[in-house]
Amino acid sequence: MYIQLSPEAVQTLKSVDRTSNSLAEMPRSIAEELLSSGLAYESRACGVINMTAAGRVWLNQAAA
Repeated sequence: MYIQLSPEAVQTLKSVDRTSNSLAEMPRSIAEELLSSGLAYESRACGVINMTAAGRVWLNQAAA
């Protein structure tokens, strides 16, 4: 199954991949797109968006 993401969400997912903890401001709509697809999760303690293992697999498949 392939998850379709908006171009903005793809760029954001790539930027989350480059930083271990994404503290960068991202529009909430993009964050919700990544969170709802299961490609990222939000830390409850500090609201940081991090990539899940599924997000890493998605990026690897998209790059192939």
